[in-house]
Amino acid sequence: MMRRLFLLFLFWNLVSLFPKKSWGQVNFYDARVDKYGQLEQVLGDKWSTIDSLVVHGPINATDFKTIVRCARDGKLRIVNLQFSQVENNKIPDSGFVDWNWYTSGRYLDIRRIILPDNITEFGFCAFLGLTLRHINIPASLKKLGESCFEDDKWLEVNPLIIPEGITEIPVRCFQWCDSLKKIVLPSTLKTIDQLAFYYTKVQEMNFPEGLDSIGFSAIYATDLTEIVLPNTVKKIGSAAFQDNKKLKKIVLPEGMTEIPIRLCCLCSVLEEAEIPKSVIKINRNAFQWCYKLKTQLSPKVKRIGSDAFSYCALDSIVFPATLEYIQGGAFNDLKFLQKIYSLSATPPVCTDHPMGINPGKGPFHGFTPNDIPVYVPIGSREKYRQAFGWSYFTNIIETDKFPTGIDSPQVDNTEKYKVYAKDGRLMIEVSDALSYPLRYSIYSIDGEMVEQGNLTVSHTIQMKSGIYIVCIGKTTHKIFL
Repeated sequence: MMRRLFLLFLFWNLVSLFPKKSWGQVNFYDARVDKYGQLEQVLGDKWSTIDSLVVHGPINATDFKTIVRCARDGKLRIVNLQFSQVENNKIPDSGFVDWNWYTSGRYLDIRRIILPDNITEFGFCAFLGLTLRHINIPASLKKLGESCFEDDKWLEVNPLIIPEGITEIPVRCFQWCDSLKKIVLPSTLKTIDQLAFYYTKVQEMNFPEGLDSIGFSAIYATDLTEIVLPNTVKKIGSAAFQDNKKLKKIVLPEGMTEIPIRLCCLCSVLEEAEIPKSVIKINRNAFQWCYKLKTQLSPKVKRIGSDAFSYCALDSIVFPATLEYIQGGAFNDLKFLQKIYSLSATPPVCTDHPMGINPGKGPFHGFTPNDIPVYVPIGSREKYRQAFGWSYFTNIIETDKFPTGIDSPQVDNTEKYKVYAKDGRLMIEVSDALSYPLRYSIYSIDGEMVEQGNLTVSHTIQMKSGIYIVCIGKTTHKIFL
């Protein structure tokens, strides 16, 4: 008797959360069943008048369909399963879904669900497309089904705490959950699958140590302002963080070798995104339309895809000696760009846009200024002036001073030869006889040609005191005599 009174008190309080205009007279019912599939029989002709339902006893997928009918064709808005024994401790696949209703564009008007403490699994699409505001997530839960909360636009459990033991946020799990503000992910989490938080307007969410993969568009168009990924993350899908309009800072994991396609594209207020030193490839559109972004390239990067940094706020670029290839549009419309350093004695190959956009323009065009200084290794100016893409610039300057702290940018580390000074002589020492002639050039510090030629064996040159730049093969050396 006391329990009955308590439940009545509880539900009157729950119902009071909703405007009387939409509820009118509350009709509460306490259903007691003895076996699976009995709920419809127990409700009898009262099924269409019940606002709030408590179920005692065993229930299965058939009983869930009865609950759905009471909400779809009746008045049911609050479902309390706290005292029920759900078959296999699992909310069944499509447990609270009427597919004909949902696919016709309507939301099932169940607003609150109270679950038993022993539920271990939410099935596929278990709560999809409800007007659900509140639900308890049992600590016993071990598995979330795909799309289990998809399109629950009014779900406002804040914070929503995912229990310890969960290892995966599956495909589309919280897609279009517009009202979630804070999500706490467990330390056991390994995977955030594709579209898991797509257009979930969450403002705060942690990324726990141990997380190892984030899928395609998994954190797409949220309201997060900061994303800090642990170094345990090894795999990130395309567009994983695209269109986060409030994102200001992202910390990417050290060890990643590739920036995915459209990783942060359209993150229009992104200011900080440090590219890990381990990155060797930046894919197309990676940071396109990040209008406030200033960052530096990885010192190991080899390839940069089309539109990777177009419309960013880069004011300087350092292209490392490792860079081999830049696709069309990669650095177009950089209106704040003031200078470029390219450490390679051989100009990195530039191409047109692979989609045929702006043919003949290469990686640099639009609002990217063409009269800024472009600093290149001594002896390589003419190569840059004649190279496609680089010929866009009108102010190419040879230098041996680069902001990375490397005085002699190295492109070829074969160690087949050494360049050094000894007793007033410049020594080019070849360890073994070369199989083909190797071109060398010697310049004064003022850029004047002193000597050039081809060699296959060691070479010694008597020189005046001074500073000389020796270009040999694909390396550049600064020598003091």
